[in-house]
This record gives sequence, structure tokens and C-alpha cells, in this order.
Amino acid sequence: MRLIFICQYFPPEPGAPAARTHEHAREWVRLGHDVTVVCAVPHYPEGVVPPAYRKRLIFPETVDGIRVLRCRVWAAPNSGIVRRGLCFLTFFALALAVTLRYGRKADLIAATSPHLLAALAGMLAAGMLRKPFVLEIRDLWPQQIADLGVLKTPLLLRPLEWLEKALYRAARRIVTVAPATQKTLASRGIPKNKLRCVPNGIDLDLFTPPPAEAVHAFRAAHAWTDETFVILYIGAHGLSQGLETILEAAALRKDRDPWRFVFVGGGARKAALESMAKERELNRVSFHPIVPRKEVPLWYAAADVCLVCLRDLPVFHTNIPSKMFEIMAAGRPMVVAAAGQARQLAETARAAMVVPPENPTALAEALDRLADDPELRESLARNGRAYAETHCARSDRAREMIDIFKEAMAINHPEEKHA
Repeated sequence: MRLIFICQYFPPEPGAPAARTHEHAREWVRLGHDVTVVCAVPHYPEGVVPPAYRKRLIFPETVDGIRVLRCRVWAAPNSGIVRRGLCFLTFFALALAVTLRYGRKADLIAATSPHLLAALAGMLAAGMLRKPFVLEIRDLWPQQIADLGVLKTPLLLRPLEWLEKALYRAARRIVTVAPATQKTLASRGIPKNKLRCVPNGIDLDLFTPPPAEAVHAFRAAHAWTDETFVILYIGAHGLSQGLETILEAAALRKDRDPWRFVFVGGGARKAALESMAKERELNRVSFHPIVPRKEVPLWYAAADVCLVCLRDLPVFHTNIPSKMFEIMAAGRPMVVAAAGQARQLAETARAAMVVPPENPTALAEALDRLADDPELRESLARNGRAYAETHCARSDRAREMIDIFKEAMAINHPEEKHA
């Protein structure tokens, strides 16, 4: 097949959308397909475009056999409605133009959300070129941004709701990342024959636990002794995660001297979190910048416990943070402070202690237990790696997507196409 996949984010940018798109597309190329990814120039999450990507509108590259067409955007940091809106709009315009230019010989056009304008570019290009369109839903927009209070004005939300419904109508297949999202869409009246679920997976080779010598050297470089109990959060520092819960838990355990709370990543809430830690005099909390994906497994390996957090909002009951798959594949124990699908996965894999979201006391108590029970930590780590190996290989997920693309291409009957 000749595939065009639209996703605003792509490596070297961090984050789940970039990793999922890259690893899927890389596997599609290995399977013999011709793959083009239309994305933005690197800019996430700080809103800074590297100098090499500032001179033209389109930057063609080849990454792991994937044709990558990077579009210049009005870059904005991961905060602020107006600036992010301009970033999304400029990507939409160029992504649509690029897809129309390069999509004439494509067999299928797919796009992922959020945001909805990236998906709109795919929908419009597919319609104009008369190609099958497949929509991937990562998060339920606009419901999520409404629940988070990012957008509150009905005049702004209603157009997004209309766009969401138009995308569902136009897509021949709708791929969700979590089973609960699939059920939610079905409950809204989306035809079940359109809906498929391809959960997140993980590159098991990349996240294989590194040698003990490398881990020891890494810990030594950060002045973490054998007695230091390292509690790691790595990922987005945004509105969705509620990372204040971790700092509150750290405040409750200020007296546990071997403990270190380590944050790695960036996002809209990072500066506020750093200020909160300083104001609370949390001297055993440290913040580190975003690191390349290839370095993430070493950070996990150096940690004693890894954390997964989500806000206590209904929309997040359908979410499974991609870092759960990373932590399991890395063979590390974790505490999951979330409800819904994330909790269900953690319990099914027997890879984590699960506590209610946004509950610092429960989080601190779970960390107490893990700190005092190395055998429990080892059991959770072993269970997680075994589950990842059996159920979460990214190559398997990529093949599932190919099967869905084939389904979409095979649809000829108008009633099914427009159901």
C-alpha cells in the first residue's frame, strides 16, 4: 500500500503521538509498504523551532525508510489558547496542501488526533482526492479540553463538536487507542462496524532493561547511592496529569531521607511545579529537561519506582497513558494514580500498585510499602515485563493497523462507507 499518515508530532519530538506514529510507520515500511508521514517541524513542547528548519515551508526527509514531510508552523509552547490555536491552524493549512500535492497516488490517507485540525486536513484531502480516510482517536476532543477548562465558551466548543461529528461520518474506519473510548463512541451512535481499537504498544527492543553496569554508572552520575530510593516521573508536565499530587506526597514524606522524587520532561505546568517545590522547600525533589527517547529506558532502569498520574476527571477514565507500556517493558515497578482504563490495565498486568487519582496520602502510603518491600517491587517489575512481551509488541499493533487500512480500502458499498 501507499499510505499517507498525518500527525503533527514526530521524532525528534517527545511524546506518545510522535512515538506511536514513528514506530508504526517504521514497521509498515518493513512490511513492504510505501509510507509518507506529514508532520510539523520539531517544536514541541517548548515552541522553539531548530535553526535548520526555519528557512522553508516544507522540509522533506527520510527517517527509517519513511518519507517525512515536515511543515513549517507558527510554533508555540504547549500553553496558551491563542498561540496554540495559531500553531494548529498553520499546520492544518500546510498539511492539507502537502497531502493534496503528494497524495494523488496514495491508496489511503489516515490522520490522528488530537488535535482535530490535523484530522480535518486528512479528511479534506481524502475527500478531494477520493481516497479512503481512516481516523485515529487518541483523546476525545473537544470533551477533554472542555473538562480541563481550557475552553469554556460554547461558541468555541460547538464548532469543534460539529467538526468531531463530521470526522466520524467521513472516516471509513475509526481507530481508538483505548477500549473504553471505543465504547464511548459506540454509545454516541457511531456505527460499531466503523470502530476498531488498537491499543498502544511498545518497542520491546528499545525498552529492554540495560546492563547493570550502565545503570550503576547512571545512578552514580546523579549522586544516587545504593541506598537512595529514586521515585521517577517522566513525561508531560501538563494539565492532564495532576503532578501536584506527587509534590504533595513528597511533602508528606520529607522525613524519609533516602527518598528522591525525580521529574523528567516538560510542559505547560512545569514552571508552576518547580515553584511549588521551592515554596514547600522540597529539597529532595529535582526537575530535569526532556531527554531523547533512546535515553528514556536508562532513566527507568535507574529508578526504584516509576509513577503514572492522571487527573480525576471522567474523560480520563478512557485513557491509558503510553508510559505504562514503557515502564512495563523496562521491567520497573510502578504506582498508578488513575482510574478507569489505566487502573484496569495495571490490575490485569499485576504490574503496579494502584491508588485513587489526586490522592497524595494514598500515593505516599503506596510508596512506603514499595520502599519497605523489595520483593514486591521485583514481582511487579517481573509481571510488567512479562505482560509487555506477551501483549504489547509495537510490531503486532502496526500489523493490526494495516489490517484496518485494508478493510477501509475494501469498502465500496455506499451505505457502509457513509454509515
